[in-house]
Amino acid sequence: MHWTWFGEFPWHDGAVMDFVSLARAARDLPGPDTHDRLWSAWFALPAWHFIKASSPSGWLPFSGFINGARCMLGFTDARRVDDYVRYAAIRIDPHVGSPVLSLAPEAMLQRVPQLRTWGVSVLAVEPGPDAFYTPLDALFGMLRRYRMPPTPRPPVIPTPSAAWSIDALLALPAWHIVTTRQDPGFPELAFRDTELVAQIYTSAQAVARLAGSPPTAVMSPRDVLSLLSDIELVGIVRFDGQLEIQFIDLKLQLAGRSG
Repeated sequence: MHWTWFGEFPWHDGAVMDFVSLARAARDLPGPDTHDRLWSAWFALPAWHFIKASSPSGWLPFSGFINGARCMLGFTDARRVDDYVRYAAIRIDPHVGSPVLSLAPEAMLQRVPQLRTWGVSVLAVEPGPDAFYTPLDALFGMLRRYRMPPTPRPPVIPTPSAAWSIDALLALPAWHIVTTRQDPGFPELAFRDTELVAQIYTSAQAVARLAGSPPTAVMSPRDVLSLLSDIELVGIVRFDGQLEIQFIDLKLQLAGRSG
């Protein structure tokens, strides 16, 4: 991709210069080795840094359009955020204080579904002549590849909850879906491999016994599935912290009941 509207931007930080060299190597000598070195360095950072942007659900990373794609702007160092905000003359609410939003990679990925609803589709790191980018939807697989060592999936210990059938789950009058603390109307999603996982409990007692006191919304099964249908990459629904069912199977079964 050709970067146009950022222009020249002064590179002065030693750590960033390392990323510039990695990005240039990946661009000039494309291949698995240079690509992996670049993204391994990005995912090895303890935190990624973004420009704060307000939203109804709290702070999200700032995004802008690059060649027609709405891109979230990421930085390798918090100081780079301050430098870029001044360079690009981005208006920041004076009551905000610092414009920097620092997030661990795992915490950042929790915000991907919200960003996708706002039309953000690409992560652009270190915007400028040596920026590097990736589709947001690719971050889940990249996190597992570059940051998380592969671990065997723990066996599911049979319990009464694991004996639920899809029909029995859909027949419940309400599901208790775990939501974010910032936005009680938005699901708190876990992830496994490249799929997002919705977390649902079959009763208030199950929430208290198995999860403690997370924020939840009480909704009918139909309304929950409708809500999740609007979020890309949701592939699994986890009931009572243990029983996992493919989202598409729940939707198909519900459609069959309606018919």
